[in-house]
Amino acid sequence: MSLDLLRRGLKVPHLRLMAELARQSKLTDAASVLGITQPAASRLISEVARITDAEIYVRSGRGIELTDIGANLAERCVRILQEFQDAGQDIEQYKTGLRGHVSIGAVTGPAVEYVLPAIRHIRLSYPEISISVEIGTSKSLAPMLEDGRLDFTLSRVPVDLDPRQFDERPLLREPACMVARVDHPLTRIKSVIAPDLLLGFDWVLPPVGSPIRATAEQALRDRKLQLPTRILTTSSFLFTLITIQKTNAIGPVARSVAESFASGYEGAAGSIVILPVDFELSVETYSFLTRHGQSLTPVSRIVAKEVMRAVTDKSN
Repeated sequence: MSLDLLRRGLKVPHLRLMAELARQSKLTDAASVLGITQPAASRLISEVARITDAEIYVRSGRGIELTDIGANLAERCVRILQEFQDAGQDIEQYKTGLRGHVSIGAVTGPAVEYVLPAIRHIRLSYPEISISVEIGTSKSLAPMLEDGRLDFTLSRVPVDLDPRQFDERPLLREPACMVARVDHPLTRIKSVIAPDLLLGFDWVLPPVGSPIRATAEQALRDRKLQLPTRILTTSSFLFTLITIQKTNAIGPVARSVAESFASGYEGAAGSIVILPVDFELSVETYSFLTRHGQSLTPVSRIVAKEVMRAVTDKSN
């Protein structure tokens, strides 16, 4: 029989303290954030230990340290309180009509190809909905989705996280390509560029383990070529783009992003060119991700529907 924490007396103040201890290492700091005294916080955490009948924390020189059981409970408390907050948003949005704020996370390619067109449509059809977009790696977006800072993402579940924490709807593979600056020496080649010629130049790559870097490295291995020896590693797409624009460095980027920067206004030349290499780059499938068991708020459902419509339109 499972432990019934509600019947044993677990209450919202316990949830709030445990959720804050997921962020703070000192009980006094957690108490300060919650606006309660340190003795009150000590009483609450002692009550949680009694209710759970488990060792949820140990004392250390820096304050307290949650055990594995305590850390797992604290993470669940964060999600439970986020659901309360989402429920409040639901009620407010139903009372006030179709207005509210939605936070989206996306890796670079889907952000350009699907999120941007969806936002354009939403601006016309739902002017009272405000949207923020966080662009980053799947590894940086996952914690933001997990703790409620993002409503949903177009990204991948990082390999070091438990996929059961998320509800996942696989979408599409992400095409990528090699790019260089306009007038780069490789652009003088009027035929398909052999992979070994790419190795004569500096490469700009995201950190080791990122999908697009892994894809590019595998493409070279498949042709029995050495990996680039001169590599600039950066997680910033902006710095990647500027480096490629201003030097002879080359690098792989999402094709949708490359096409945006390779053509200017009304067909004018862009700031980079897509190199015609003799291999295809296709990054592993990304997904529409939400927290496990999460119910999207009404305005989040509207925005998610428009994003998915953009995905469907592009794939047809």
